[in-house]
Amino acid sequence: MAEARSAVHSIRLGTVHLESVSTKAKLRGPQTAPLDGGIIIVIPAPKYLLRQLQIRLRYLWNATRHASWPLPMWGLMLVMAAFLHKVLHSPSDSWYRDNRLAKILWDLDVYVMGNLGLAKIVPLWVRISYLAVYTAFAVLLLLAFVNRLMMRMLLKYQGWMVEKKTSFTTMAWGALMQFYFAFDKHPLTFTYQSAMPRLSVPPIKTTISRFLKSVRPVLTDDEYNEYEKAANSFVRKEGPRLQAMLVAKSFYSTNYVSDWWEKYVYLRGRSPILINSNYYGLGFNNYIPTSSQVSRAATLMYHYMRFKQLLDSQQLRPMTIRGVVPICMRQYERIFQTTRVPGRDTDVNVHLDPGDSIHIALLYKGGFWKVNVVGDDGVIVPAHELEKRFRSIVELSDDAKSPLRAPAADSAEACLPALTGIERTRWAEHREQYFMDGINKISLDEIESAIIVLHLDDRAPQTWSETANLSLHGNGTTRWCDKSFNLIVFANGQASVHAEHSWADAPVIAHAWEWVLASETNGNSYTNGMCTVAAPKPPPGGTPRSPPRVSKAQKKAEEEAGIDEGVSRLYFDLSAEAKKAVLDAKDFTKKLCEDLQLIVVCHRTSEGGYGKGFIKKQKCSPDAWIQMALQLAWQRDQGRFSLTYEAAAVRLFNEGRTETIRSCTSDTKNFVTLMDDPKASKEDRIKALRAAANTHVALSRESSVGRGVDRHIFCLYVGSLALNMNVKFLKDALSMPWQLSTSQIPQRQTEGMWGKDTSDDMWSPSGGFGPVSDEGYGVSYMMASDDMTFFHISCKNSCKKTDSERFKMNIWKAFADMRALFD
Repeated sequence: MAEARSAVHSIRLGTVHLESVSTKAKLRGPQTAPLDGGIIIVIPAPKYLLRQLQIRLRYLWNATRHASWPLPMWGLMLVMAAFLHKVLHSPSDSWYRDNRLAKILWDLDVYVMGNLGLAKIVPLWVRISYLAVYTAFAVLLLLAFVNRLMMRMLLKYQGWMVEKKTSFTTMAWGALMQFYFAFDKHPLTFTYQSAMPRLSVPPIKTTISRFLKSVRPVLTDDEYNEYEKAANSFVRKEGPRLQAMLVAKSFYSTNYVSDWWEKYVYLRGRSPILINSNYYGLGFNNYIPTSSQVSRAATLMYHYMRFKQLLDSQQLRPMTIRGVVPICMRQYERIFQTTRVPGRDTDVNVHLDPGDSIHIALLYKGGFWKVNVVGDDGVIVPAHELEKRFRSIVELSDDAKSPLRAPAADSAEACLPALTGIERTRWAEHREQYFMDGINKISLDEIESAIIVLHLDDRAPQTWSETANLSLHGNGTTRWCDKSFNLIVFANGQASVHAEHSWADAPVIAHAWEWVLASETNGNSYTNGMCTVAAPKPPPGGTPRSPPRVSKAQKKAEEEAGIDEGVSRLYFDLSAEAKKAVLDAKDFTKKLCEDLQLIVVCHRTSEGGYGKGFIKKQKCSPDAWIQMALQLAWQRDQGRFSLTYEAAAVRLFNEGRTETIRSCTSDTKNFVTLMDDPKASKEDRIKALRAAANTHVALSRESSVGRGVDRHIFCLYVGSLALNMNVKFLKDALSMPWQLSTSQIPQRQTEGMWGKDTSDDMWSPSGGFGPVSDEGYGVSYMMASDDMTFFHISCKNSCKKTDSERFKMNIWKAFADMRALFD
């Protein structure tokens, strides 16, 4: 048995490097690589070269569509053909052939063709034709560019966001915007990116004024006066220089915030990303299409590949608001084949091109497998075939006599994912020391280059809270935290996702997950619990990669073991020191997990609660209402007020990510105080609630258009570090703790994929995250329907001041007390 495992091990070691070079050649053309002291040159077969040409032609076609938008390709070709016809049938002394530009182009062509010796060979009408086509094409691209600049200016209008009744100005603006969408009924995924406005830098005095106003409710008079004095000094002294730097950056960069935000907030962070940064998303709240784990996993993986196919070919329709305001889609580029690679000082997000990976990394009972999900012809492997491959992995892993059996449950190899959950510098050191050569590097490369990580989890959670905890941390040893996201399918068919945060924000992964769930539901996915999905037609251009080529000895060994084609086991050869590092990581992540208290609950009408339906009847913003309830619950739970974080999307701008809505305001404090003041009348409380809600709505709008506080102050601080300026005010402002961190997760982003009569069981409870502060709560919520609102509440067990169950009860009481105001 040991000899068989060793044989497979050595075979893999001798062939995977060749396989890697071979597959790269199929993707990118001839490759060279060092091998055993020499150089190997791999030239792909003609069919792969042809496929590469097809991919490049498709890329050129899409690039031309982007460049010519808003003019559709048929319009571009029609105008070019009409212009060519006019030029060819015009006399030589006509304006079309005798103007100044025509003379310059002709003289240039005479010079080039003459030097090449082609002037007498190429017919005159051919030379006139291509000069005419070039000219028409260039002019049309220039006009398209001007049109996109005009659209960018139009998109800076924001009156539509604040008007209760549509004004004539907004109607005229909407009509102009409709013009840009009129001719292209099937835009590419990234069509609108070049027309989206850039995020502008707010005036520094405005930002500082908003900051002071936001911290007033949580500071004493003396503390506030000290901040005010420091803020005014900053505006007079260091502020103008730093502001000028940001304004300059906003012109030469696509977004003056996003690159610094990803680098310094996420990638430079050295604390563990398990629980502290990564987040999760749950599946249906009370519906499991099949109890077969491998069937569910195969179907979900198949639909994720269909979603990827749409992204790769740019056929995923770009998202818009009201059909006229585009939303930035740039974050979608890195959903798949993206990995956060640890570094000693900073991490790096490594993203492979769409066709550079055809496999996933599958984890089952501590063993990693490489599974191809795209065939040699560029077609997605059908769900029933994936089901077969996944089942073979499960059977081989569970077979104690198989050389491919799963590692021992508590062994170092079975706990490898724990390394991705420790401090980033320590993980980087272990990675450099133990995983940069031999079979360990080969296997790690396969995991990091995979499209995603799929975990067939042998546990069967029975409650939302249990599923949420396993999805977020998996007890510390089963989530590959560095991957863009993990798809998790449990033994009972329940499914969820675990996502890394640096590359994108939650709405992006939620959209893809919702699309997959909707596709699974709408299609005839299962027959008697087994997969019945048929293979689709090849995508335009295909995915140019084939299954790995293996040696005859390896193929024989794997056939004898019962392994399917397109499946291979990944091995690790861990030294004693490496094993100790892994087991230490296991102990560390176990403590992290044990310190988390996470619950998922639902406030619903059928159980005496209510949802957004009741809130809207009171003519109040549902999000503002929930935020006021959270403020009331927090004050009752902690006996004080604290800075509160709510995430706002800033995707109305190119490469926009998020801004902070500072929910704890003076109006909020007044409302909360009156709610617990026995002398306050119901009318005063309602008036205070509406004032606080209106203030929150206004802050939400300001934040979503880039006029918040935190991203501007953050960039000022980063700029001060770059200029070696020690600005105490900025450091203090950014050091104030967010003891209540909240987020509303959007739902039903998949327009047209869900019926109006969708069962409540098929709403997702959405997802959540760990507490941002060790002495606070993390709360995410999703208003699933008019009668249901899901809450994910987390805190640290080590903090004696917090308790998720207690905070839930305070939220429920706040909801009840607020409803009583309108009874």
